[in-house]
Amino acid sequence: MELKIATDTDQQTWDAVVEQSTNSTLFHTWKWLKIAEKYSSIKKAGIQSKAKLYPIILIEKDNPVGIYPFFLFKPVGLNFCYSPPPGTSTLYLGPLFPDINSMKQEKKQIFLLEMQKEMDRFIKKDLKSNYIQINTAPGFEDCRSFKWGGYKVEPLFTYHIDLNEGTDTILKSFNRSLRYYIEKAKKEGITVAQGDKEDAFYIYDLLKERNRIKSSKEFVGSVYDTFFPDHMKIFIAKIGSERLSGIMTIIHKDMVSFWVGSPKYSYKGISPNELVLWESIRWAGKQGYKTFEIVGADDYSLFPFKRKFNGKIIPYYQMKWFSPSLKVVSSIYSAIRKRDNNQLDL
Repeated sequence: MELKIATDTDQQTWDAVVEQSTNSTLFHTWKWLKIAEKYSSIKKAGIQSKAKLYPIILIEKDNPVGIYPFFLFKPVGLNFCYSPPPGTSTLYLGPLFPDINSMKQEKKQIFLLEMQKEMDRFIKKDLKSNYIQINTAPGFEDCRSFKWGGYKVEPLFTYHIDLNEGTDTILKSFNRSLRYYIEKAKKEGITVAQGDKEDAFYIYDLLKERNRIKSSKEFVGSVYDTFFPDHMKIFIAKIGSERLSGIMTIIHKDMVSFWVGSPKYSYKGISPNELVLWESIRWAGKQGYKTFEIVGADDYSLFPFKRKFNGKIIPYYQMKWFSPSLKVVSSIYSAIRKRDNNQLDL
């Protein structure tokens, strides 16, 4: 298997693999990756390090059999590898393989193992990475090659709503209190409309005030400029002309995903967020999309709100690997933090 670092001239090949892969996301597209590279950075020991994108194309017999994007950071003499990169509200990344579902089970297992061995040689040996963190896209189910490679594997979760059931059936499946608050918001005169860039920035500012978003406003603006309106929609709750709250959704293939939004907001004791999310689901169903995703099912603080929409729990995985030297440093740091936390708890 050959590894090739893609350049701008390979964008068409790259996006073709994204299009052909069943579990691909908008985050895997070439344009999103380039935006993420521009705006992602990490800070270690007071030193800021910008992202460098490594878009790897996996090639067998002159044909692309997969892609594996990751971002490298080099603060304080250490190399950190992320897929996806921090600070960009990019939820999933990791590898994609367009033909993997057509492989026999035995061949699939061998392919995944050999692929990960080749990537580990490149990331760990050639790039001398001290830390690797990978979030796979939902649908990547076999993580054994990571486990065998020394990674710590942790399951994470998102919600999927099957829009093929029809919006009437979906509404009836909602928690009773959710249906009540949707109707109450309507009776109070709250409406939901599609928004523009100014509305996206309004939602961003509300989230930033509540410390609910890590990415920059410039990043959100660049995503809007690149993907709106075909692959991004804004839904904003209003009372008259006054904006209350809203969400930003992204669209890829037959799925609409609740990306960021729903900042906590109260109007006459009523939250408009239930109505906003329902109207975005209803819109997606009317447009013929097959799935609506509500991200963040593993965030306990958001569980009381998101569980009421009765989505199916879909797992994905986060893998972490530490070099031996960094593992020692990390263990000491964790022990110190634990000791300090225990002292505070007293």
